Amino acid sequence: MLASVDDYIEAGLTHQIHTSERMSRRGCRRRHAWVFRDMYYPKLTAKPLEFGIAYHRAMQVLYDPVNRPDREDTEAAYALARVAFKQTCEEQRKTFISSFPERYTSEVDTDYAERVELGLGMLEFWRREVMPRYDHNFVPIKVEIPFEVAIGDLWCKCDICWMRWRGSDHGVQHHDKWQVELTQAYVDDGYDAEVARPYATSDDYYRKLAWGGLPVTYGGRIDMLAQDTNGDYWIVDWKTTSRMTNAEPDVADEFMLLDDQITSYCWAMSVIGIPVKGFIYVEIKKGFPQEPEPNKVQRLGRWFSVNKQQVTTYEIYRRTVEENDPAAYGSGLYDEFLDWLKANATLESFVHRHQITRTPTELKNAGINIMHEAREIIDLTMPLYPSPGRYGCNFCAFREPCVAKNRGEDFEYTLESLFEKRNRHYWETAPSTTDKRYS
Repeated sequence: MLASVDDYIEAGLTHQIHTSERMSRRGCRRRHAWVFRDMYYPKLTAKPLEFGIAYHRAMQVLYDPVNRPDREDTEAAYALARVAFKQTCEEQRKTFISSFPERYTSEVDTDYAERVELGLGMLEFWRREVMPRYDHNFVPIKVEIPFEVAIGDLWCKCDICWMRWRGSDHGVQHHDKWQVELTQAYVDDGYDAEVARPYATSDDYYRKLAWGGLPVTYGGRIDMLAQDTNGDYWIVDWKTTSRMTNAEPDVADEFMLLDDQITSYCWAMSVIGIPVKGFIYVEIKKGFPQEPEPNKVQRLGRWFSVNKQQVTTYEIYRRTVEENDPAAYGSGLYDEFLDWLKANATLESFVHRHQITRTPTELKNAGINIMHEAREIIDLTMPLYPSPGRYGCNFCAFREPCVAKNRGEDFEYTLESLFEKRNRHYWETAPSTTDKRYS
């Protein structure tokens, strides 16, 4: 018997909304409908997202308290993280081969090998340089935490919710019980049971009069919940990226003040009863700095190059030349280049932490805004139309069927060819990460 929204959540009988759906709908209502109403998904995850998934898996293993009984000893967790990353990449390679055997060439193996090398290099950099810098002021509490909370008192009766309900044991039992009660009510009113049976057995009748729908909820998955030395809880989220926002002029934490994910996740935790202080958004560049290689011959009194094209950081370069070319370092022959590195190539060029707090008032208003948006999302009378744009459309997975629909062509054939139609959303069928996007 489902008596509360928590019971519906436990039974998996909800209309769940995620941050990705909110962003998708704002970007293009047509695309949103194809993904979240019709459930068309790309047959294979885009290459950049595959890497993010694998790297998230490694970070999950690295920071899982189970793998770090002695918090100061991270060697075992690091070794497990490397294995997890390589295993995930291998699974992705096998999935590609089985899904597209005609496209499998030696270049595929080369591509995956390069991903493995990149990811392992990033993990080594993280363990050697980042963890000593940032990991001394918090304790990981739990990783990969799924959550789902009710959005006000919203209930949905869309086709997807209806099919989910009628296909469940709870739906069958409720319908059978209603059928018996309705038949008896007709009999009590003096009608023959045969007159009542067509109404009592009708799904349409039951759906309109007896079924209240499924509760609308907000769901997601937190990369890590951590506690700082003051006892405050923080949501930690890792994002792999090709371009760091802090590298752009005049860009600071202000761009996150209105970020959907940061605010909504903090709001959800407050609903659950976890008083989080805020959100730590960690940008991780898809690349890693390396120690400079010594020259074959000494140049201008230096054994190490001062070429600005080197992929290194101030911290790594300074440590290397201080230890391996102490005479030139002590004489100041590296000072000019070190000053340049300090201004242009620090650790923050590869990893940057944005620590954002949220006030109770912000969280309260976030809940109100999420409810208004959810009400529009479940309203099937809202018109659907595309939102063309030079940049958004160029990278949209649904570009081809959208163009076909605009031209009056058979866009449904294109959808069936390029996408797979599912009966469950991605978060219901497999563990997801916040690096994964279906846009």
